[in-house]
Amino acid sequence: LLILSFLPFLANSAEFRTFTDQQGRQMQAKVNQVSGGDVFIERRDGLATKVSIALFSEEDQAYIRQWAVNHALQNGAIEVRFSDEESDKTTLSSGGIKTTKYDAHYEVILKNTTDDAIGNIRVEYLMLKFVDEMAAKKRSAGEIERKKGKVHLEQLPGRSEKRLATDSFSMRETELEPGWVWSGNEAGKARDSEDRLEGIWVKVYVGEMLALEEARPKSLIRKEVW
Repeated sequence: LLILSFLPFLANSAEFRTFTDQQGRQMQAKVNQVSGGDVFIERRDGLATKVSIALFSEEDQAYIRQWAVNHALQNGAIEVRFSDEESDKTTLSSGGIKTTKYDAHYEVILKNTTDDAIGNIRVEYLMLKFVDEMAAKKRSAGEIERKKGKVHLEQLPGRSEKRLATDSFSMRETELEPGWVWSGNEAGKARDSEDRLEGIWVKVYVGEMLALEEARPKSLIRKEVW
């Protein structure tokens, strides 16, 4: 359920269709704008007028409301941003190596920019982690780990924000204790390691409609396969 009936906005496009009023009279027109209980329509003959939504048949009223919902979502009703979150870290030493472990995840912050509640929201996400290779000689040594998930939100009130947490990655950092060196012929080139979050790509659905797609970094959409 979406409640956006008091949101005014302009349409990008609309199709001409047959509208029927409560007395059974019909006309060909298209919706140009919805504001509160009124709809701005344009007839086939070019005449534009404002009409109370309540004058139309129940079927046409439902069409107008759904038109308003769809175009509100397409015109920025929902905004999204991201933050990185980490758990407390635990550090242990063994064999001259100090290892620090913790969990890390993203928080997807949804903002409703309208005055009315938006419901039945589903956030699907793809998140990436770089698994740094221990004692590697190059910063690029390692591999990418990917994780998908989804979060549901029953309702996002008007002019409000909601933080939704993704699943977590297990993270690791390693470094040598003082006085220790890595073994091997090129031990002097070896370095400490540090896993890191590499990015997140989200798709925000309202019902079955894809309302928003965003990523950090934005290049993730181009480089990754969902």
